[in-house]
Amino acid sequence: MKILLDTNFILTCAKQKVDFFSLTNETIDERTSWIVPSEVLEELKELSVRRGISGADKDAAKLGLEIVKLINPDIISIKNKNVDQGIIDYIKGKDIILATLDKELKKKVKNRVMIIKNVRRIEII
Repeated sequence: MKILLDTNFILTCAKQKVDFFSLTNETIDERTSWIVPSEVLEELKELSVRRGISGADKDAAKLGLEIVKLINPDIISIKNKNVDQGIIDYIKGKDIILATLDKELKKKVKNRVMIIKNVRRIEII
C-alpha cells in the first residue's frame, strides 16, 4: 500500500506527537510504502526558518523533517508550484492513499484518504 504524505498531515502529527508510522502499522496488515513530494519537503524547510511564525510551528516543521527522514519515503517531484494541485494530479487514477487533514484537498480527490482520529487512531476513508 502506498501512502502520500502532505505538509499539513506531517505538521499536525509533529505538533500533536502522533506516531502515524506505528499507528499505520497497527491498523494496516499489509506492507506500506511512504511517498513524500520534494515540494512538501521544501515547504517544511521554509516553515522551519520563516520569520513571523511561532516557535512552535517552526519546531513542528523541523520535527516533521526529522520524521520524514526516519520513515525513509520515496521522494517524488510533482512539478507544480501549487503543491495541492500537484498532489491531486500525481495520485489521480493511481492506487495511492493520500494522508491529509486538509478539508479542501480531501474534497478534490477521489482516492482514499488517511486521517487521524482523536490522536490515537489512523482511519482510511
